[in-house]
Amino acid sequence: MTIFIALIFSMAFQFAAAVISISLIRQTKYNFSWVILSIAFLLMAFRRMVDLVDVWRSGLWITGSPVSTWSAVAISVFILVGVIYIKRIFNLQKRIDDLKKQSESRVLSAIIKTEENERLKFSKELHDGLGPLLSSIKMSISALEAGTREPADRKILDNTSKLIDESVATIKEISNKLSPHILNNFGLLKAVRSFIDRIETPGNLQIKVNSNIEDTRFDYNIEVVLYRIICELINNTVKHADASEINLDLYYNDNRLTLDYFDNGKGFDTEKVLSLQPGMGYSNIQSRIKSINGTLDVVSNEDEGVCINVAINTRKHE
Repeated sequence: MTIFIALIFSMAFQFAAAVISISLIRQTKYNFSWVILSIAFLLMAFRRMVDLVDVWRSGLWITGSPVSTWSAVAISVFILVGVIYIKRIFNLQKRIDDLKKQSESRVLSAIIKTEENERLKFSKELHDGLGPLLSSIKMSISALEAGTREPADRKILDNTSKLIDESVATIKEISNKLSPHILNNFGLLKAVRSFIDRIETPGNLQIKVNSNIEDTRFDYNIEVVLYRIICELINNTVKHADASEINLDLYYNDNRLTLDYFDNGKGFDTEKVLSLQPGMGYSNIQSRIKSINGTLDVVSNEDEGVCINVAINTRKHE
């Protein structure tokens, strides 16, 4: 009976070790060595079960020597304890990786927030500082025009006035690009539509926007990051894709904000663009998405357009 009980314990310990080992396969990212080791643990457990059946059928559990069997139990215990400690190490490593990701996300978020604050500051200085000065100059030019009768002088003043008008318009445009006032005041969707209305696109390019967010407001970082990403994607399509259609879907459901972007342009090699051509803007997009704990999926092939999905869990930002 002693041998039979020892075999039961040995089999139980080895099956427990096999189960724990198999549960860790995903954490090892399906490492081949760990998969083989897990299979080995499982086969050892089945072997111990076969031994148990053989002992029961042969009747050796009544008269047999227990020394070798209890040695097997001890080995099974050591294997189980070892696997448990390995699991603890994996869990610790996972916590470290999670903390690292959270730290990187906070750093990136702080960098982006600082960048946006500087953009806002510079935008206000342009709009509130240089804008009024140019308006004052325009008023002075208008006063001079009223008192000037020489055609040549009036022409010079008229040209100067036009240049000042263009300068004011340029300052407003630069100020809005630095910190879009519509985004701050009216939200993401209206800011995106305003950007699309202002951008210069080829005559054959149609941009369609579908959304259910309307006037819904989100965390400041989410709105700014998504706005910058959408602008970057549209600019990339206009400059590089030679596309005739852009579809942009922006939806919010169950605390999940998703952006689906598609163009029917010439596409690209995703591995090459994402890793070797940061000038295309995708490295910047990846960093921004990472800063708000979002996910980015890019699917594209040459001559097949591009499909991009961005997903953000807004609950994490509440």
